Amino acid sequence: VSPYFNEPVICSGSTMGNQDAIETYLRAMVAQFDATSCKSKGCDQGFHNYLYYSGQLGKVDDETTSVGAISKLLVHEQGKGVINNLGALRTKPLKEWGMYDAEKELVLNWDGSTSPVAHQYDRDKEVNIMVKGKKKQFEQQWRLGKLNTA
Repeated sequence: VSPYFNEPVICSGSTMGNQDAIETYLRAMVAQFDATSCKSKGCDQGFHNYLYYSGQLGKVDDETTSVGAISKLLVHEQGKGVINNLGALRTKPLKEWGMYDAEKELVLNWDGSTSPVAHQYDRDKEVNIMVKGKKKQFEQQWRLGKLNTA
């Protein structure tokens, strides 16, 4: 695994695909567990990155090299894709990174667009408080049957 030590960490918590591709991916993840019997926190992250960087899931952006039902792999850089993985930005608040607009209560990608999905938002105190407040509002509206579905 040492050839992969300097590669960027890809978050295993935001893996997407069709059912057949996810089943192929999960079989590969289980095989890694079976081979290593790893029980430490974060094993899934290690397995995920090893499978990706070793090419066991196929080649990146190459539709001709496939593994099982996985026909194509696509990895977005942090803050540039559909899922914004925020956990690695813990060294300072997201607002200081320019990744959170507190006035609009939006998590942002690096280009200033709204992040469709903010993964690991709870790592940021201000964003976590905002999301919990929104959740509480939603639950209250739900109980009262006053959700605006338009």
